[in-house]
Amino acid sequence: MNIFLGGRNIGKSYMAQMWNQMLDQQDPKYTELSKATVDGAMWYTVKCSKEVCTWIRQEYADHEQWYEHIDQNWNIYFSTFDMHEEFYMMLKLKWGV
Repeated sequence: MNIFLGGRNIGKSYMAQMWNQMLDQQDPKYTELSKATVDGAMWYTVKCSKEVCTWIRQEYADHEQWYEHIDQNWNIYFSTFDMHEEFYMMLKLKWGV
């Protein structure tokens, strides 16, 4: 970002403040949508950012603890996962709270 006309706080400071606020308000890496007990174990439905989705698919290709989320109409959501509580804890440790 370049500001060519500066002086007397008529825009440069305001634009810098807006830019910093925008960087602070970035979307979270993942969001917990719901949780349920399945066969005695807790499973979470989690919506993830593109970066987290890539990490899950590349690092944990043998998905015994996560599945692509499928709704009641059999639609697959490629950014939403159903995951076991152990895998959810690994996600939280890797990408923060």
